Amino acid sequence: MTDIILKIDGKEAKGKQGDTVLDVCRANDIYVPTLCHLKGLTNVGACRMCVVEIDGERRVNPACTYPARDGLVVRTTTPTLEKHRRMILELLFSERNHFCMFCAQSGDCELQSLAYRYQMDNVRYPNSFPVLPADTLNDYLVLDHNRCILCGRCVRACNEVVGNHTLDFGKRGWRTVICADLEQSMGESTCISCGACVQACPTGALFGKWSAYKGKPSECQVVDSVCSQCGVGCEIKVFTRDNNLVRIDGADLTGVRGQLCRKGRFEPLQESRARVLAPMMNSKKGELEECSMEQALDAVARRLGEIKASQGADAIAGLASSVCTNESLREFGKLLHNVIGSKKVDTLDGDNYRAIAKGIRSYNGKGLDVECRLEDMLGADCIVAVGADALESHPVAGCYMLRALSHKAKLIVIDPLRNSFAYRASLWLKPEKGSEGDLVLALANQMVTEGLGDKGKAKAGFLKGLKKYDADKIGQRIGVKAGDIKLAANMLGKAKHAIVIYGEGAISSEEPDLITSLLNLAALSPDGATDGLRVLSLKPQGNSRGAWELGLASAESFPANSIKAYYVLLADADVKDESLMARLKGADFLVVQSSYHSTLTAMAQVVLPSPTWAEREGEYTTIDGRRQRSKRVLEPKQGIKEDQVLFQGIAKRLTVK
Repeated sequence: MTDIILKIDGKEAKGKQGDTVLDVCRANDIYVPTLCHLKGLTNVGACRMCVVEIDGERRVNPACTYPARDGLVVRTTTPTLEKHRRMILELLFSERNHFCMFCAQSGDCELQSLAYRYQMDNVRYPNSFPVLPADTLNDYLVLDHNRCILCGRCVRACNEVVGNHTLDFGKRGWRTVICADLEQSMGESTCISCGACVQACPTGALFGKWSAYKGKPSECQVVDSVCSQCGVGCEIKVFTRDNNLVRIDGADLTGVRGQLCRKGRFEPLQESRARVLAPMMNSKKGELEECSMEQALDAVARRLGEIKASQGADAIAGLASSVCTNESLREFGKLLHNVIGSKKVDTLDGDNYRAIAKGIRSYNGKGLDVECRLEDMLGADCIVAVGADALESHPVAGCYMLRALSHKAKLIVIDPLRNSFAYRASLWLKPEKGSEGDLVLALANQMVTEGLGDKGKAKAGFLKGLKKYDADKIGQRIGVKAGDIKLAANMLGKAKHAIVIYGEGAISSEEPDLITSLLNLAALSPDGATDGLRVLSLKPQGNSRGAWELGLASAESFPANSIKAYYVLLADADVKDESLMARLKGADFLVVQSSYHSTLTAMAQVVLPSPTWAEREGEYTTIDGRRQRSKRVLEPKQGIKEDQVLFQGIAKRLTVK
């Protein structure tokens, strides 16, 4: 970009062609007050707090919307401007109920801060104070119209950052309010509870229920970390006070992976499960009783050693939750593989790994690294979503899809079940359950028949076998109209930047052939390539890819009847898999390393405490292969050690002769 030079308050200030006056001021550390402006959102000039004087203009102009140009002469602080800003503040305070002493955001409010800055100790205008409702029906947040200044930041965040378009202005005149959908409550609307509006709000009009009155930012410790909930890898800013969570924000609301969702922003604050605070062992009465860490580790090492000696190392199996850090998972693997000598190690989402890995190997004989970046969705003009309810499983990824749709991308949903995208789609193909693979092949065959896509990038064997998947015949057999298959092929084949997303519905089908077909479809589609296909799988846990790349997931599932002892690294995962419970009940010895009490810990002979996501520090691998490091935000409870320390303690005992 071309450099430009402005004169602001008598000094030269450098900027770039295309900047606004406010951009140049911010880049040169020149203070200009704002309320409706938020970096990354469209500027609307609604609040008029940023007005400046510009030579050649007859009136003051908002700096946030005025284009900067070379040679422009600007004044940001004059008696006229200060008088103007003070008047705007007084009008804002007179229009609604802004009694700061009762507001949840007092001490963290931009309107309040400006009032202090301009020493506004009285209001010259009559107070309106219309009686407006407070919407509290949402599970996570509150919308209090009495505190709203109608800056529109929440509306723009919902539209531009989230892509959900739930919020807008409603009614007219002094009755104007922010409303959800057709003036519904937030709890009954299409709101997905991501909280972007809460973070965007400059006042107390929108605030989180679980953070209110817990502490001002100035009273909190703030740690920059990474969310480990679903594997997207959003960057977070965690506020804590007295070693308790107060609030979680996106590190940069409008930046890359800074948006957050209910899983990362609100749900960690609602944790109500009972903590495992000390090691526990089964007593002679058959009940779990607290013991010392030394006793617990001695018991684990002794019993595992006995089983290894009598039954062999492969009678011992390890199961790891993919919510743990790479460091913990690596040490767990060393304990089972290297120290005990067992080949029976798996992750709790191992079935998903086996489906994906087999599908990829059938495609190119390689590992997991064939996928694109999550951000590629933002530039897509056609998205094929197969068995993926992204707004439920990976909400930020779902919002990327919503943003693509806002930019006129076409969405083809392939799913026998209705999900949150079914009625947002350009086309919903609803095959009979289990026939998704045939539909994908019929779609690919139709593209080849019509001369669409790039046949040179798809595998020759794949193309050769397509002829028997005629759209008319397949459609009739699986319950999808042939015309819809042809329409989908036309949409995908004529796109310039297509991307294929598949999720739990496709992965849990345990049909590797479906995964292989999806990879070939992505190669056949525009922007497909031999390496780095525009395809992405929504893996089930926060560090699934990390666990799988470390080799924790078994290549083949192992029979339960051959296992005498299980060591389960559960951490803070919540497991409700009945088949897993039945499998573990048959073991002679069960060790569970967990952050919380559960049905699984109640079954164990030994329970070892594990830190929560907030108490551990380490590396996570995102669903698209980025490695990010999380930081500890809370100090662990007394006696709780890092998972790998316990593994090392057991390993030491097992190797001592």
